[in-house]
Amino acid sequence: YEEATEIARAQVKNGAHIIDINLENTDRDELTDIDRFYGKVIHKVKVPLMIDATNPKSVERALTYCQGKAIIKSINFEDGNEKFEKVMPLAKKYGAAVVIGSIDEDKQQAQAITRQRKLAIAQRAHKYCTEEWDFPEEDLIFDPLVFPCATGDENYIGSAVETVEAVRLIKQALPRSKTQLGISNVSFGLPPAAREVVNSVFLYHATKAGLDLAI
Repeated sequence: YEEATEIARAQVKNGAHIIDINLENTDRDELTDIDRFYGKVIHKVKVPLMIDATNPKSVERALTYCQGKAIIKSINFEDGNEKFEKVMPLAKKYGAAVVIGSIDEDKQQAQAITRQRKLAIAQRAHKYCTEEWDFPEEDLIFDPLVFPCATGDENYIGSAVETVEAVRLIKQALPRSKTQLGISNVSFGLPPAAREVVNSVFLYHATKAGLDLAI
């Protein structure tokens, strides 16, 4: 736990504005780990924490340790509104923001690849959260998803451009909400030197398109 908290502190020292914490492990008790780790890390870093957990009980336990505004990562429409119904009450109760991935119930292609599908899912989530849950749109963070661009898989040819353009469309349509991307996914499978170049170029264009948060 001490070593992990030092990693968090080093990330902040190197410029991280948010610390993402995932303690899920099938061989461990997540709630116990949350109590022990969060109890230490909140004394080491003073930046917002992104709670990367799937169990609602774990999400709420982590939220009780957060001294300021937290971010819950993440929910989507893979099972319809089910995940939203479990997480949104917690987000409202504790004043947390939420990350929403571009995934829906589509059996053929749940993870949206085209810019139009990514935008449509973001607009659906925005409408649902603001109208059904009276949730502030400023606390919605949309993740259009990044796919590896050099695997040779025909489904993902051009997907990096689609993601960049999806960021642009989402920011134009929903300017008061935020966007997020896991940058390094775009270069998965490439040699380390190539990954650094591809990641940098992708981040540059995504930022120009209006990207707010980068992992």
